[in-house]
Amino acid sequence: MIRENKCLTQKYVAGDELSRSLYVKVERGEVMPSFIKFQSILQRLNLGYDEFFFLHDSYSLKDRELIIKDFKKVSYNTSLFVIRGIERRCTKYLMTENDVLIRDIHTICEGLVFLKNQQVQKAKQHVKQIWERLSKQDHLYYLEIILLKNILFLFDLDITEEMVKRSIKELEMYEALYETAELQVSVLVNYSYLLIRNEDIEKAMKVLQFGKELCASKKRPDLVCDIYFYKAICCYISRKKYLYNYYLKEVLQIICLVSNPEKVEEVMAELAIFVSSEEISKVKGKYEKLKKIQMKFEL
Repeated sequence: MIRENKCLTQKYVAGDELSRSLYVKVERGEVMPSFIKFQSILQRLNLGYDEFFFLHDSYSLKDRELIIKDFKKVSYNTSLFVIRGIERRCTKYLMTENDVLIRDIHTICEGLVFLKNQQVQKAKQHVKQIWERLSKQDHLYYLEIILLKNILFLFDLDITEEMVKRSIKELEMYEALYETAELQVSVLVNYSYLLIRNEDIEKAMKVLQFGKELCASKKRPDLVCDIYFYKAICCYISRKKYLYNYYLKEVLQIICLVSNPEKVEEVMAELAIFVSSEEISKVKGKYEKLKKIQMKFEL
């Protein structure tokens, strides 16, 4: 038990908010405390909400939290295998729980599958209901921005630009509570993808540069992989071969460094949309060469 491990008495944890007898019932699970009383107990235990529930669940995340955690990492270049995996987990979870957020994540994953299969109109129609609900709110909250970043393809580009600016700005307000840089970069990367698909390469490069500067300001160089990847694609389309090779090499080096085979597959699959099969073979060769060099250093 947390209280006993911390060598705290029931009287101390009860504090002024609860009587000792009421606290004993809370500890035994016989009474559910109000939010104010629960907050007071956590303060006395010197615990945050997330840590308390993490400890309560035996140092593990529940299915719901795991789904949210993995969906947060999803972007338009995430593989179908990963997206369908999250979709299946949502389906299983929803068989026993009625959860609006998980239902939304499930719907968006289905929409992303349509999008991956080039069924753009079907994807838009599928996720439209989520935006119709979110658009009525004056303020977007953290979890809703996680949803929004993966339905940006629903809007015209001028509306998308406003939604991106709004999301980045509102995420700044959560910095004291969450690590927001990863989500901000994901929003920008998804927006740049849409700009590239609409052949606005110049604007896409500006958005990606802003993302790079954001990573630098928040001291998160680990987040530049996707930024460099889409910069490489922009340079390939613009026929700036030197810069294309430079950014692509940076991407491959990062992937080698973190030893992430799934990321390799995602990069190759996304790259295949924009470049020739011959170029894909060359890129695979470069990656294998970098891997061999890394293995020599490790030995």
